[in-house]
Amino acid sequence: MINQTMKIALLGVSHWHVPLYLPGLPENWVVGVSDGDAGIAARIAAPYGCPAYTDHRQMLHEVKPDFVFAFAPHYRMHAVASELIEAGIPFTMEKPVGLDRREVETLYNAAERKNAFCAIPFVWRYSDTVNDLKNRYLSGKIVHMSYKFVAGPPSRYLATSRWMLSQETAGGGCMTNLGVHFIDMALYLTGSQGAEMLSSVYQYTSEYAIETYASSMLRLDTGASLLIESGYAYPMSDGAKRENRWTIVTENGYYILADNDLELRTFGAVPAHIALNTDSDPYYAIFARTTLADYANSARPRASLKEMLAARTILDEMNAKAAYSGAKETLGGRF
Repeated sequence: MINQTMKIALLGVSHWHVPLYLPGLPENWVVGVSDGDAGIAARIAAPYGCPAYTDHRQMLHEVKPDFVFAFAPHYRMHAVASELIEAGIPFTMEKPVGLDRREVETLYNAAERKNAFCAIPFVWRYSDTVNDLKNRYLSGKIVHMSYKFVAGPPSRYLATSRWMLSQETAGGGCMTNLGVHFIDMALYLTGSQGAEMLSSVYQYTSEYAIETYASSMLRLDTGASLLIESGYAYPMSDGAKRENRWTIVTENGYYILADNDLELRTFGAVPAHIALNTDSDPYYAIFARTTLADYANSARPRASLKEMLAARTILDEMNAKAAYSGAKETLGGRF
């Protein structure tokens, strides 16, 4: 519960996730909006009747926010987060927070020194879907997990986020943007701290220098195996934005979640179906509300830079394995 108002600033609002956050923000609390695109900044600021800026430093200096929801191109995230930590401003920042593990680790270390509040929108941690899976439905130790999340083509980022289509400015493609959520989810559901990389194959099927389909197999430190597939490959249509399918195998059963339905098959029991949401979009507003309450109540975020660092470390190993596999294939296996 939040007992007092806060001055909230939105930084980098051309990011495509911003509209999903807005329903979770009290309207009279937003006091400043910034983006390099003046038109987008003005459009987002208009409903709040607050000033719009193209320079986020000027915004921070003038409005002196109590809390910042920060968005930025991946290649600028480290610098923006460093500024907020140094200024002592509590904030959230979209994943992956930096281009590689080194950048995230320096932020984590700085945040620990300053006792900074930084929440990361690994939004499935904030969902009834995953928490019900963890606490109510999964029976027995998890031995295998398979996650398949395939979204629309990379061209959808051309309108506001062309930087997403370059390895240099995004740090990667579908696995960096989509797959990282499921790295974190696997760690959360199993209580693992890390994973061993077994194999990783990335496909490049567009004119952009990022992977557009990726498959990785890992072994978590609990012993569970993990398969993650992600892609920018789904031909979107009205009412169908992506494929999102999870399979979880435990010592006692088999669980399939897809199309808002959880199928439970446990040994010795009648199979059952439970309605669970498989659309992550509504959880961004829940993340925003929960994070403001966590900060107001001096509670630790459900996902912080610590969790981001754990996921980023594994992601870097996946990327490196895919690059190595690709090099071997290019050279005809002469390794």
